Amino acid sequence: MNMDIPKETLLMLYRNLLTARRIDEKHYEIYSAGGSGMPWLHRGIGQEAVSIAICANLKKDDYFKPCFRMRFCLFAKGLSIKDIIASEIVRDIIKDGGNSFYLNPEYGILGFSGSGGEDAGFYVGAALSAKMRKTDQITVYVNGDGFSNRGSVHEAIVAAVALNLPVVFMIENNQYAMGTRSQNSYKMDDLSDRAKGYGMPGESVDGNDILAIYEVVKKHVKRARSGGGPSLIVAETYRLRGHFEGDPQIYRPKGEVEEWWKKDPLPRYQKKLMDMGLLTDADINRIEAEVKNEINEAAEAALAIPRPSYEDHVKTVIGDL
Repeated sequence: MNMDIPKETLLMLYRNLLTARRIDEKHYEIYSAGGSGMPWLHRGIGQEAVSIAICANLKKDDYFKPCFRMRFCLFAKGLSIKDIIASEIVRDIIKDGGNSFYLNPEYGILGFSGSGGEDAGFYVGAALSAKMRKTDQITVYVNGDGFSNRGSVHEAIVAAVALNLPVVFMIENNQYAMGTRSQNSYKMDDLSDRAKGYGMPGESVDGNDILAIYEVVKKHVKRARSGGGPSLIVAETYRLRGHFEGDPQIYRPKGEVEEWWKKDPLPRYQKKLMDMGLLTDADINRIEAEVKNEINEAAEAALAIPRPSYEDHVKTVIGDL
């Protein structure tokens, strides 16, 4: 691994990784207290390193669609934490002057598909637009291992390769598509081998090692930005919570979750920085306090925003019809 990453970037990745974890926990706190406008909660604990590393390699106007359960990481793309929390708990942030993570072209966010992959065409279309406009914008499109089997995703990849578009595709393999283990859907040991069938480069990376992800993404983003065309990254990670809160998780073998907690990317990276002499116990306590204070203030402001009408909520998510 190339360790020429600047100290400022290394510490920024740590702070953002910690912030992502604490935002997820704050969402759960609000949801459990009945303060969310959503009837369910899909958590992303254990997978945060992927989106945080991606955002560290993108410009504000680059197009980015994270794995659906990781959309709260878009603060690392530039959205405010208040707007991230308000989007998650369905508050009227547009009237409040905020920015929704459902649809925000200024930040390269073109919408999400809750059922799996239908949004792939939007993001490949954005990459085509960037190529036609001769900008250096690129697209990073992320799906889970389940969504990546959808026909809409396959069609989008075929088009991107045929047109040599500036897109980096990523499979965020958290080992389960709802309750179906990925090994039961893919008959291959390395999912990045799928790239060969499309005619583009493919590479796998440890999705719980934020520095490994950062460097792999940096390489593929640079390739796409310089006209090299599409590529595929597979990030091997794990969903430490159920598919949704309340999921009985009877599909998981006994002891599997406990083993993956040992690979939790947050303490793993924290230890690495301490071993490198870049982080002390005092630093950890200070950053923790600063992050928690920032998130608590953002949550308080988000909860003060009224809930939108159904019509306004639809407009926020999909725009004017």
